[in-house]
Amino acid sequence: MDSLRDLGELDLAIVHALQIDARAPWTRVAAAVGADAATVARHWQALREESLAWLTAWPTPERFSSTTDVAMVLLDPRTSADAVDGIARLPWVLSADDTSAGVLVLVAGAGGLAVLGDRVRAVAERGARVRRMDVAAAIVAEDSTWRLRVLSRQQQRALRDPSRPDEARPPRVEIVAEVAEALDEDPRMPAASVAKILGVSEATARRTVDRAVAAGLLRLGCDLAMPAAGYRRGAILWARSADAEGAAARAARLPEAHRVGILVGRAPLFVGVRARSLTSLQQIEQAWGDDIDVVDRWTVLRGIKRNGHLLDASGRSRERVPLRW
Repeated sequence: MDSLRDLGELDLAIVHALQIDARAPWTRVAAAVGADAATVARHWQALREESLAWLTAWPTPERFSSTTDVAMVLLDPRTSADAVDGIARLPWVLSADDTSAGVLVLVAGAGGLAVLGDRVRAVAERGARVRRMDVAAAIVAEDSTWRLRVLSRQQQRALRDPSRPDEARPPRVEIVAEVAEALDEDPRMPAASVAKILGVSEATARRTVDRAVAAGLLRLGCDLAMPAAGYRRGAILWARSADAEGAAARAARLPEAHRVGILVGRAPLFVGVRARSLTSLQQIEQAWGDDIDVVDRWTVLRGIKRNGHLLDASGRSRERVPLRW
């Protein structure tokens, strides 16, 4: 594994700001992090060039619930590296993690459960033995909701665009899809360029993006090489609770949780957590609640793919694979 430089306080603050609002002007980001705009832009350019941080259009829980079926698929640990790489490059594989139980992939489909089944079979046809498939009843939190928690509330308020609505009538689904397509490669694309792609005025394009974001149908954020921020360990918790929905909602509020789902299975609660040390797991579970029965714990050995980006052994983005499902 290549050594990574630890991100400094300003780097982490910039990433947190862009997690909150990827399209915020550098002047507003600078006001929030306490630096001038030129310095902020220079630091961001260095982060991008080193593949330590990157902008992303995330598939949000709202998009999952409205249009998508999802399954967690566990591959046999003996699956070859070439087969895993080929599977990770499939556009409807949203994420892939090498764990102590095998490679766990998140498969999505928008054509119903039959299509989801076909996609799992397509994974198997690429040389992988599928050991387990769990269909999601709900995705409660995805990586789009995870934050570094570096900026204070006052700093976060400085990021707010007073002209952007907190609530707005969402655009039509097909319009959201067009906007997502336009911003997928460059979430900071100027409104004028978005307008040209959509065939509308610049003002309409700006309002459409703002409405899609406010409605939760489009989330533009920032991802990073987790080890560079000190998050060198990860785990997946499988649990039960008499109140699965309430337990999942509480899990989504845990600072360490970046992925939460309710699955159809013996242990329906699925929670992915990030930590600085695996010794933190007991504290994380205690914070989750007394009514939680954790039935299994898998260690994440390394991330392979996360929301459209293939990761190297150090957690840096090495290649972008656009998501289509």
